[in-house]
Amino acid sequence: MNQTIVVVGGGAMGAGIAAVAAGAGFDVALIEPDADAHARIAALLAKNAERAGDPSVATRVTVMTALPASIDAGLVIEAAPERLDVKRDIFARLASALPDTALLATNTSSLSVDEIAAEVPLPQRVLGLHFFNPPVVMNLVEIVRAASTGDAEIELARAYVERFGKTAVIAADTPGFIVNRIARPFYLQALAALQLDVAPIEDLDALARGAGFRMGPFELMDLIGLDVNLATSESIYERTGAARLAPSGLQREMVADGRLGRKSGAGFYEYPSPEGEPDRGGSSEPIDADVNADEVVVLTGFGSLGDEMNELLSQRFERVSRIENDDDIASVSPATTIAIDVGDGTSDRLTAILELDGALPREAAIFVDAYVTDVHACLARMQHPERLIGYGILGALERQRIVEIVDTESVSDDALALAEEVFGAMGVQTSLVENQPGLFLGRLVGSIVNEAVIAVEEGVASVDDVDAAMRLGVNYPIGPLAWGREIGGARIARILRAVAKKYGDEYGPHRALWILDIDEERVPEELADA
Repeated sequence: MNQTIVVVGGGAMGAGIAAVAAGAGFDVALIEPDADAHARIAALLAKNAERAGDPSVATRVTVMTALPASIDAGLVIEAAPERLDVKRDIFARLASALPDTALLATNTSSLSVDEIAAEVPLPQRVLGLHFFNPPVVMNLVEIVRAASTGDAEIELARAYVERFGKTAVIAADTPGFIVNRIARPFYLQALAALQLDVAPIEDLDALARGAGFRMGPFELMDLIGLDVNLATSESIYERTGAARLAPSGLQREMVADGRLGRKSGAGFYEYPSPEGEPDRGGSSEPIDADVNADEVVVLTGFGSLGDEMNELLSQRFERVSRIENDDDIASVSPATTIAIDVGDGTSDRLTAILELDGALPREAAIFVDAYVTDVHACLARMQHPERLIGYGILGALERQRIVEIVDTESVSDDALALAEEVFGAMGVQTSLVENQPGLFLGRLVGSIVNEAVIAVEEGVASVDDVDAAMRLGVNYPIGPLAWGREIGGARIARILRAVAKKYGDEYGPHRALWILDIDEERVPEELADA
């Protein structure tokens, strides 16, 4: 392996990549035509050397204003601005300056590697090496295989990435590669929920964090920059034409108004606020209740969520019973004060809810899974609609620290307060949302899982690489396909069919979602053939 690496472009990304390569023991030639930027680059390299505890990180990088006519290097990584004409010109000069055996890599996040390499001699040596910002911190590198990239070159690129101390995933040269493509619903569905008034921004962010995401979608867009995030969405949409990936008009308006997030002082939040950091909600602690001897709780339904809820409820309520067969609902105790319906996780529970409504005294509260049951249909036919509480739990309460509660016009304040108490006793918070298909988290996470299934089915990447990329590239709590298996393909399909019925077929479930419900060991092969 040649010990010299060339990095073209001395911005934050290029300088960070140079620091990573130098930290791995390579000699780096960093090409930055703007001589005024060299002092900034030197300071950034010194900072990275201090962070790494290795002074040689800075000394092994030589900053130049131009690419030499000839340079002996084994790898070049282009990190210039995202303009196709600029990158093509750079690659033409690189091809003549470097040995034929050198790998020519682009760090592009939005352009086609094939188009960048269209006129490069020996195109088998051209590929993408997509680092994530900041490169010295982020552990993921997407190796992008263009149409002409050779197998040996892919393996050599993998060896370089491993030498850098990073994790490599292989992606096809498709719009957004793995991470930017599959992450689109995280932003787009959040923006749609905001425009539908599902909940305030702070609550939507708190719900996302409660589901396990490191940051909520709005605070993350503010951090990235709304203009940068929008540009990625527009690029992917332009190259795919997929209606489900269409950019948000709201985001375009905010960018046009100069509300770009942290860097402009205002985005979805204001920066700085008088209190310092903006209040993003979700700060209250779950209620830590003593064992309740007053309420009489019945849990109807079966499956892993029913098992988990039954165990948690039994720890906090003295009188809990379980009904796993709907035929037994008629015999429910008239002393019941709380009925929580779990069902099977995929079937509409209207019939069971109406039966509970007729069997229980008016004061008893009834909880229903709003992800798969039409709450409006229940309310329209119930004798006492004020006691119906719609809730949303994705797959397991163990993973979800906050539960969506449907705030309908019919539900009483007492019922909402009881919902907070019941779920608080189980160790989780609650957040009120409007009654939209999939509520918020169901639609958000379901759409991410759906996009991951589509990406694998289209050959963008393998199941394992998709899950690794989303965990390492954007800090998802679990890979989307593993998450989909945990929630259940049939459950996600049910949620997305309800979304599609109201908002358009483009938001519906992919035909291969059922794969998530079969033996995990068979998923890669089956999904690839779906």
